[in-house]
Amino acid sequence: MRPRLAMAATSAALVLATSALAACSENTGENGDSDNGGGKQFTSSIATDPKDSQGPAAEVPGATAGGVLKLYKEEDFEHLDPQRTYTFLGMSIQQMFARTLTVFKEDGNGNVLLVGDLATDPGKDVNDDCRTWEYTLKEGVKFEDGSPIRAADVAYGIARSFEESIDGGPTYIQEWLADNPTYNANYKGPYTSGSDTVPGLTVKDDRTLVFAFAKPHCDLPFALSLPTSVPVPKAQDTKTEYDRRVVSSGPYKIKEYVPDTRFVLERNPNWDARTDPLRHAYPDTIEVEIGPNDTAATERVLAGQGADQGGVAWEEIPQALVNQVLGDSSLGDRVLRKTAPSVWYLSINNERIKDVKVRQAIAYAIDKQGLLTTQGGDAAGKLTHTLLADTTIGQTNYPNPYDGGPTGNPEKAKELLGGQKPKLVFMSRTNAFGQQTAPIVEQSLERAGFDVTVQYVEDHNPTARTRGNPYDIYLSNWAADWPSAVSTIPVLWDGRKLGPQGNSNVSYFNADDVNAEIDRVSNLPAGEAGPEWAKVDQMIMEKYVPVVPLFQDNTFMVSGAKVGGLIISEQFGTPVFYNSYLKQ
Repeated sequence: MRPRLAMAATSAALVLATSALAACSENTGENGDSDNGGGKQFTSSIATDPKDSQGPAAEVPGATAGGVLKLYKEEDFEHLDPQRTYTFLGMSIQQMFARTLTVFKEDGNGNVLLVGDLATDPGKDVNDDCRTWEYTLKEGVKFEDGSPIRAADVAYGIARSFEESIDGGPTYIQEWLADNPTYNANYKGPYTSGSDTVPGLTVKDDRTLVFAFAKPHCDLPFALSLPTSVPVPKAQDTKTEYDRRVVSSGPYKIKEYVPDTRFVLERNPNWDARTDPLRHAYPDTIEVEIGPNDTAATERVLAGQGADQGGVAWEEIPQALVNQVLGDSSLGDRVLRKTAPSVWYLSINNERIKDVKVRQAIAYAIDKQGLLTTQGGDAAGKLTHTLLADTTIGQTNYPNPYDGGPTGNPEKAKELLGGQKPKLVFMSRTNAFGQQTAPIVEQSLERAGFDVTVQYVEDHNPTARTRGNPYDIYLSNWAADWPSAVSTIPVLWDGRKLGPQGNSNVSYFNADDVNAEIDRVSNLPAGEAGPEWAKVDQMIMEKYVPVVPLFQDNTFMVSGAKVGGLIISEQFGTPVFYNSYLKQ
């Protein structure tokens, strides 16, 4: 047990939740990087010193201003509207032009500290019971046009996240305020309800917000680091078109956005570094070139011609180039490798595949190693059979209940099927990942007796998140939004949260006994909850197998010779750019 520190921004439960990941669990917090043999301690805590939330951020040694940082990405961002953004790459680039109430400050060496971003600190637990939280905005924070960011702007951003048309983003804060998984059953957002006033959220004055919950939510400071809390000026809200032109509150603003082609950021002259504990604005411009696949991007950065010297191959290193990169010692720190908090699953649509024996057969049959090999093999990740990543408090590697070996066990699958030949429609992405992985899924399941049809779908993720979609299986991935199973199991396997669109529970799984366990563990003190979440993980897999966990990612990528200050986020498992600069 760690004692509560003497600051109103924390509570005993929250301090326990955010101390080193060891707390009372099988996960000891040893989160080793792939390139150093392990042993690096990953810690996550909440700032208790107000100075930690103040700016400016400490200068990066050797950093210089100027130049163009180029990022190469195969597909366009799913969303840039902050209330709709829920992908690693989207959130990492968004940090450069959109600020949240709180933010994780990282040093690239495993040290992670939650601090106030727009807020003066990570929050005040008013009654020390996690039910009422107060946040005060810093003085001097402004939008790109120079107008002050007010508490009402933050509240309006949260209000619009209740709208059904503004779907796709995190829903923690909405559900907690509504005290209902169907968070917009009553208040439906400013467009539909005609009011900006969110029940449970009070704008006390221009700089103060108060959150009031029916139940304790000690994780609120974590949840407010997600883009739900990005301020939006009401007069400039273009509703579903806001994706195309977000109003900046960060060090950069949007200069140009040509969908499926490029996204360009330029410095925001009204950002005040003195208010920002996290970010710098070293490059003159950050340009995302949309189109190059993993091979093309990596080859360009390795060749290092012209502007590509300031480039980052954001799509990671493809299998065909892994050995070349690993064998080139001259690349040095241009190669970035780190265990990521992301787990890939073969999601099974439980509303279509209702027979648990069929789901068990899929789990036995799938060739996990084949799928991982398409992404670079051991350099790209490690096989798993648990729902939770090993970076999660309490995660336990219980015995695999459907152990088909690394490449699958078609005979065991056939035994479970008992002569049946079920038809499965597999939805695959149209990008390089989809082209590489679809044949492995198809062949391994057909060896086990399934009749598989592969359909390539352009809008893969929105389709998977739409209830009633016509697909039986698809590949999905997830990482905890913070190092607690609260941001994994209730999000992905609480069937009471299912709606028509925007579902994170893309297996469409709903079981009363699992929902009851989610409620039970959610109400436990944070220091006790970790191991109990691991038991829920095991229960779901042993009894229901709604998905097949495949592998946990490693981040493995390369940057250009002139890129400095690039770090891989412990939270996102992808690079973040607030320390990046161009070497002169």
